[in-house]
Amino acid sequence: MRQRARVISASADGRRATVKVSRSSMCEGCEKIGGCGKGCSLSGIVASENAKTMTADAVNEIGAEPGMLVEVESASSRVLGSAALVFLLPLLICAGGYALGKRLFGTDQAGVLAAIAGFALTFLLIAVVDRLFLSKKTAVRIVKILSEDEEEEEDKAE
Repeated sequence: MRQRARVISASADGRRATVKVSRSSMCEGCEKIGGCGKGCSLSGIVASENAKTMTADAVNEIGAEPGMLVEVESASSRVLGSAALVFLLPLLICAGGYALGKRLFGTDQAGVLAAIAGFALTFLLIAVVDRLFLSKKTAVRIVKILSEDEEEEEDKAE
């Protein structure tokens, strides 16, 4: 997925940059308006105070500098994999917890309690996996510095 972004800051060596991007439709359904501030499991993007924009840590191999309008790219496979982790895994664990609780204890109430516990523990597991493995991988890469004409078009759109 490619989007336009504005470079906010660049690292001293110039290999990494922080960029500001508009929220995509993928993020609009998030129940945490403005994000949790810990990092988005879907794309490695952190929400800002303004819920319409987000910041992302990006690989900057082309030497973009603060203030420049750039085009960033994120791997669709990473986004889809993270979406499956965040949306599908809790549902599967919830259903499995219900079946296991009902089988072990023989009541619907035990199944429901096991489903709720499994659902909650899944989000704890996702947070741990995200911190240990996913957050260390940069999902965003600066692929192009946009021209002044393209920058004027961006300013008109805002």
